[in-house]
Amino acid sequence: MNINIARYFNQQAVHITFIVIFFILILPDHPSPYKPILIFHAIFAACYVWMAMMLNGQWNFKRFFLVVCVLAALIFIVRLLFSDYPDHRMFWPMLYLLGTAHSKWNRSTVILAVFTVCFIFFLMLIDGLSFGALIAAVLMYAAVRNQSLLREAHDKNEKQLQQLNDAYSELQQSSIHTMRYAALTERTRLARDIHDGLGHHMTSLIVQLQALKLMISKEPAAAEESVDDILKIARNGLEEIRSSVKEWSNDEKGLGPVALQGLVSLMEGHSLMKIAYKETGIISEWTVECSVILYRILQEALTNILKHADATEVNIIVKEENEYVEMLITDDGHFSSEKPLNLGFGLSGMMERCKSAGGSIHFSANSPKGLKIKAKIPLNFTASV
Repeated sequence: MNINIARYFNQQAVHITFIVIFFILILPDHPSPYKPILIFHAIFAACYVWMAMMLNGQWNFKRFFLVVCVLAALIFIVRLLFSDYPDHRMFWPMLYLLGTAHSKWNRSTVILAVFTVCFIFFLMLIDGLSFGALIAAVLMYAAVRNQSLLREAHDKNEKQLQQLNDAYSELQQSSIHTMRYAALTERTRLARDIHDGLGHHMTSLIVQLQALKLMISKEPAAAEESVDDILKIARNGLEEIRSSVKEWSNDEKGLGPVALQGLVSLMEGHSLMKIAYKETGIISEWTVECSVILYRILQEALTNILKHADATEVNIIVKEENEYVEMLITDDGHFSSEKPLNLGFGLSGMMERCKSAGGSIHFSANSPKGLKIKAKIPLNFTASV
């Protein structure tokens, strides 16, 4: 906002400087006998400076037209007093200011510019026609108008670019929150499975060993010592499981792969598809940007398969190789190599995401049927949000 205000005042300074210099240049050669003319110059210059200082939002066609008419009437009055003055150049700054007007008044200012050129031509007919001066006035208006429109287009593009950057930032943050939700869902499911499954078995083991301790009659001393050791190990194991589940739920490392697993669980739970997710080799910690892109690609792929492929099985393989993360997605849908692939909005978006990250994505037919998607994203990819 402050930048826009500073830019506006800089433009005002340029306009005012032009007007002042212009009126200094067109002063009569011998001003001493023409003190009223100097006053007239000052009045005209003050009017133009006032117009240059006014905000564009305060102008409309009526006000533009009123100012033009007032200045034209003022020239006629002075002509009655001084038959050889003023000349047509007094209206040139009006063309300049009309050229700098905001584009929303484009139609009005063009009409007034034509009227101003006609008025300049009328003054030339009285004092002596000069086609060169008339063409120069028209070219000045055209140049200033073109520059003004280019500046407005540039400012509009900058504003739209800033809006796009803001929207991208919001989308990036939304993607991270979505991934964290999917990762939390997956971790919660796994934690529940561990607690309800292995935790239950460990608890049963403790109960059975406690009963066994009371039932053993032979070598009671050795049995009691052995059973006590088993109980201690079992209790320690149960405590370690609870501790690791708690730490895992709060750990943010490995957000990308866990988020992919969570997305698979969510999609499988809301559809009839069987989705198999597999990681091969060692999986390192991904950057947030890399995780977001892979998550969005998998999300878009699964959504497309669910909507259009009529598939029953989907296989997902993730691996790291040569500083790249590779994700292979295959399905058993109705696509085949006999017909061309329709790159709709979803597939095109996946291509754009990979391209923006410096990666690649390929679509091919799966055997015996279905679609195969292979995406590669650099492991060290980062982007400014």
